[in-house]
Amino acid sequence: MIKNIRNCCRRRWLLLRSVDAVYHWIGISSLAILLFKVVVLNDIPAPVRFMSSVSPVVEGVLGSVIASYIFYLLCIHPPIFAAKKTTADFEHSILLRIKLSFESHLRGISPTLNYDSTEQEIYAVFLALAPSSKTSPLGVPGDPSVKFDWFIYFQDSNQHIHTNVMRLLDSRLALDIETINTLNKISSCTWFSIIARFANINVGLPRGGNPFVNASQPDGALCRCFYELKELIRSLQPAIDAAAKLKDQRLE
Repeated sequence: MIKNIRNCCRRRWLLLRSVDAVYHWIGISSLAILLFKVVVLNDIPAPVRFMSSVSPVVEGVLGSVIASYIFYLLCIHPPIFAAKKTTADFEHSILLRIKLSFESHLRGISPTLNYDSTEQEIYAVFLALAPSSKTSPLGVPGDPSVKFDWFIYFQDSNQHIHTNVMRLLDSRLALDIETINTLNKISSCTWFSIIARFANINVGLPRGGNPFVNASQPDGALCRCFYELKELIRSLQPAIDAAAKLKDQRLE
């Protein structure tokens, strides 16, 4: 019996916590004003006659607001919250997949790279790469002797990330503006387009060339585009945390 009461109180508390503060402010303020009017103001003679006439109307309006607040809590908010939670589940899974996919991609390039790596550290790693050599981590499952070059490795990772980004953008979910802008920047980043071009013309590239770095102009090196992509994906972390917080909320 006590356990059932405790669970019921917990559900009601979680329900109240999940409601936007503005609804609580309107509902509770209306209740406080109505109680003050009934307990205090109704015992004070009205200085003007029309105030006595409109008094029942004011009480009716306040009562209507309170009833609407209770109706929203019990009937409208639960399905809205369930829909938001479903959206958060999907958003979190896709954003986390993008983050982990790129994190795995970083480790595949070099175990020293992570989301905290600086532009100089990335430049140093790319400087040591032989892009046309078939020494990338990407291979054929079941046949470790077959390896692909770094252009194909980058292109394979880019396609996975781009597919997940477009899946989220095309879902028409109610994402916040900042997340939408970041996803759009990722989908149209320079790194994706240039790597796709190199993957297609790789057969004609000189074996000793490294298009990712530019010793004479390090700031204009292609690996800078990779660094910018890393920072864009890193900036998705607040959206991942917010979606995780919402999806983990329970009403029961």
